Order: sequence, then structure tokens, then C-alpha cells
Amino acid sequence: MSQEETNSGSSSALPAVTFESLISEYAGTALAYLNGIQDPETKKVFIDLNLAKRMIDIIEMLKEKTDGNLTMPENNFLDNTLYNLRMSYVRAVNNPPPQEDEASTGNESVASTESAEATDPETAEN
Repeated sequence: MSQEETNSGSSSALPAVTFESLISEYAGTALAYLNGIQDPETKKVFIDLNLAKRMIDIIEMLKEKTDGNLTMPENNFLDNTLYNLRMSYVRAVNNPPPQEDEASTGNESVASTESAEATDPETAEN
């Protein structure tokens, strides 16, 4: 299916697919898992450090597989993105969100799944 066929049903065209846009999508997903995703039904904020780490690991794998094949701007973007994601992951592991009781506070509660692995995604084995 061509790009024209794919976009013919939508009123606005999607941006071009680039290496940076692919990495940005994975990074955005990782950040969503790190910062929390609100369940539309329960209104609970769900944080999943294991899925965030998996997204970081996928980006790391892409870095390894594309080594030597990226332009300087692509490589810099990838390195900066990985650094920022790793630091966000370490902060999330070291400073988990407070667990609130919905009944006592009446506010949103936070559900979290924590990683049992090392706090540094670079040193953790898959």
C-alpha cells in the first residue's frame, strides 16, 4: 500500500517517517509509562517501570543494530534520547510516586509496577 493510499482517508497528512520520528515514538511511550497513564474508566494513574525499561531496551537495541549507519544528527539524537530516558528511569525507580488510598483522600490513586532489576537500565541484563 502506498503512502497516498494510506493517507487518502484522513483529512490531514501524517509527518514523514524518519529515524528520529521512530525513536521519538518509542521514547514517548517510555515516558508515558514512566510518568503515568490514566485509565479512562477508573481514573487511576498507571505507572509501569517494566514496560518503560522495555521501551528503553528497544531503543538501545536499535542503537546497536544501526551502529555506523546513522548520520551525525541521527546519532546525536539517539544518544541524547537514550541518556534522558535512562535518567528519567533512574529517577522513577529511586523516587516512586506516593501510593494514595482513594477512599481516604478522594484523589487519583497511583498504581505502579516496579522493576526488580537493577536501577541502571544499561547494566541490567535482559
